[in-house]
Amino acid sequence: MNIDAINQEIAVLKSKLTGNLFEDGETQQAIYELKKQLNPAIVDNPMMEEVEDCLYCGS
Repeated sequence: MNIDAINQEIAVLKSKLTGNLFEDGETQQAIYELKKQLNPAIVDNPMMEEVEDCLYCGS
């Protein structure tokens, strides 16, 4: 899969997110798997991942 196709698939998956952590778990995992294809280094250094929302604030 090329970079544009991966980014497009990520956008499609993000549009399916409901905001419910339990319902979105599989979709979030699929997004992460695609992001790993774009930037394999995020596996060892998660801070390298570009994040739109706060992951660590608990909200």
